[in-house]
Amino acid sequence: MLRSFEQVSHPKDVNNLISATRESATLSVGGDYSMPWHWHDCLMFILPSRGTVELKHEDRRDGAWLSQERFAVVPADCAHETRGGLGGQSHVAIYVTDENLRKLDLEVGSLSEFRQRTRKTALIERSATLRALQELVIRKDNGPYGAAAIRDAFASALVLQCISDVVTGNILPNASHQDHGLALVEDIKSYLTEHADQEVPLDMLGEHFNISRRHITRLFRERTGLSIGEFQLQGKLNRARALLTETNLPVGEIAYRVGFESGAALARAMRRQIGHSPSDVRQGMAH
Repeated sequence: MLRSFEQVSHPKDVNNLISATRESATLSVGGDYSMPWHWHDCLMFILPSRGTVELKHEDRRDGAWLSQERFAVVPADCAHETRGGLGGQSHVAIYVTDENLRKLDLEVGSLSEFRQRTRKTALIERSATLRALQELVIRKDNGPYGAAAIRDAFASALVLQCISDVVTGNILPNASHQDHGLALVEDIKSYLTEHADQEVPLDMLGEHFNISRRHITRLFRERTGLSIGEFQLQGKLNRARALLTETNLPVGEIAYRVGFESGAALARAMRRQIGHSPSDVRQGMAH
């Protein structure tokens, strides 16, 4: 099934569209996701923002996992299939026409190395700069003034950074034996983040991901250096700090929203973990 550039640049759900011109389109897609075998008449970058995406293509029908550590470039006319992991996902898809690449070749510099490296589908190690740009692209708090122009500028910068990462970064043509474990941990992190305001027992996690409680705790600590409980607490406190600095909500309401039974419980946890109370955090940002 062909999904043309015209189709992808005019998605059914307009909320998915970040930026679109005659030559490139950038979309952010979340939730349950599965796209059966298809191809495009343009090049595509696919970059997970949260969780994992499994990519199968003509040269790798057993699939490879994409995460925040790696992204993929799929050339035009290459048949592929994608689906989200069990933990929930969101990703950015960028579609670039050959006309756009020709313009960049003239305006920015030769893309011969990029074209050489993307003759076939490739997995690329993602740089910190690319991750930071992606975060800017998907943010929705740019304000009303010039919002469309800001999104277009960020999307253009993201395309250039993807190309730069392909040219200068590490190409990962074949998945390692650790792929499944890495993907599983990313899916668990995504699931825990999505349910950060709830208690998620280990037994529930094991049942959801069809893995033993013992194996899930060992694997998670090996990959992250944290226990699952520590990761959950860290997520709750990060969310609480954001709400404290970005809103005027009462501390008790924030505590409830992030999964603490009371404002006092949130305050105890914050003092123990970061050495500051909720009021300290709020006043510090005010200063």
